[in-house]
Amino acid sequence: MKRHLLTVVKIALVVGLIYYVFHSIHFEDRLVYRVAGKQVAEEVVQIVGPWQADPVACKMEGQAAARDVLRGAQADGRDLDVQPGFLTYWRNLDPALFALGAFCYFITALIAGARWWWLLRCNGTDVSLGETLRFTWIGVFFNTVVPGNTGGDVIKAIYIMKRCPGHRVQVLVSVIVDRVLGLASLALLGAVVVLFALDRFQEIAIAIWGVIGGVGLLGLIAFSRRLRQLVHLTWLLERLPHKISHLLKLVDQAVFFYRDHKMVIAASVLVGVLNHIISVLSVLCIGYSLGVGMPPFEYFVLIPVINIVSALPVSPNGWGWGEALYKSLFGTYGAPYLQGAVSAEVAKATMGTRGVALSVLYRLHLTFWSLLGGLFVLFEKDRVTKADIDREVEIEEHE
Repeated sequence: MKRHLLTVVKIALVVGLIYYVFHSIHFEDRLVYRVAGKQVAEEVVQIVGPWQADPVACKMEGQAAARDVLRGAQADGRDLDVQPGFLTYWRNLDPALFALGAFCYFITALIAGARWWWLLRCNGTDVSLGETLRFTWIGVFFNTVVPGNTGGDVIKAIYIMKRCPGHRVQVLVSVIVDRVLGLASLALLGAVVVLFALDRFQEIAIAIWGVIGGVGLLGLIAFSRRLRQLVHLTWLLERLPHKISHLLKLVDQAVFFYRDHKMVIAASVLVGVLNHIISVLSVLCIGYSLGVGMPPFEYFVLIPVINIVSALPVSPNGWGWGEALYKSLFGTYGAPYLQGAVSAEVAKATMGTRGVALSVLYRLHLTFWSLLGGLFVLFEKDRVTKADIDREVEIEEHE
C-alpha cells in the first residue's frame, strides 16, 4: 500500500511540475514590439520556415499568405523581436545534428554496460558482456518507460541474480557501486570544467565541490579501518532508521568488496568521465539541432549539474523536475547570449523556453532508445515477474 501511495505522489509531483513549467513558457510564435526597451505590444503569428532567418516569414492572424518580417528598428520607431514558440524549435530541427546526438547516447549506454560488466567480473560472477549489455538496456527501459517505485537498477539486479544464483550480495553491491561511480565521475567532470569559469559559475562551483569533498571524506572513512574505528562507524549505522541503515550497510559492503580492486575503481571513474563527456556531447548536439544558442562550455557545466540533481528520486526518470532545471539554468546562464537584442527578462524567458524544448526532446529520444530494452524484455526467457520484484523488496525490508 505504501509503495502504491509513493507512486501516486511521484506522478502527482510530475504532473504539477510539468504544469508549472509549461504554464510559464510560450507555445505560440510572437512578434514583440518595444520602445526604449519596454514592451508596448505583441502579435501572435505562425513562423513559416527557419525562425533564425532574417527576414523571417510569418503568417499573421487571418492572412493566408506569409510575409517577410525584419527584426530590429521599424519605420514607426518601434523595435521588433521575433520570438518562436516551443514547437517551432522542434519544427526547425536539424536532423543530422539530432542523429549525431542520438548516436552519442547509444555509445554512452554501451560504455556504461561494459563498465558494470567489469565490476561484476571483479565480484566473481561469470556473466558475459552481451548479457550485461542486455540487462543494462532492460534497466534503461524500466527507468524511462515504466512508471512506478521500482527503478531500473533493481530490475537489472534481479535479472543478474536469476542469471547468477548464489551471488545475490555481490550483484546488489555491483549495482550500487556502478551507480555511485557514475555519479562520482559526473560530478568530477562538472567540478573540473567549472574551474575554468569561476567568475560566472561561482555558486555551482561551491555546490559541486562541496558534494565531492563530502563524498570523498566519506569514502576515506569507509576505506580506512583506523578512521572507521575513530568515528565508530558500525555503531552509527546501527543507530540509524532500518531502511537507511540497511542501504548504508550495503554501500559499506560494497567498499570492502572492491577495496582490493582500487585500480579497477580508479579506471572506472576515468571511463565514467569519458562516458559523461560523450553524454554531454549528446545533449549539446541535440541542443544545436534546435538552435538553442548556448555555447559548448556552458553545456559541460550545466548538464552534469542537471543530471546529478535529476538522479534524485523526486519523480520518475526526472520528468518535470528535469524540465524545471533546464528552464531555470538555461534561462539564467543563457540569457547573457541574447541580451544584446532584448532585455534581460525577455532573454531569460526565451532561453528558458529553449531549455525546456531541449529537455523534453532529449527525454523523448531516451524513451525511443529504451524501447530496445523493451524488446529484450519481450524475448527474455527467464523474465522478471512482479512476484520476483515483491519477493526481493520483502527480503530487503526484513534484512
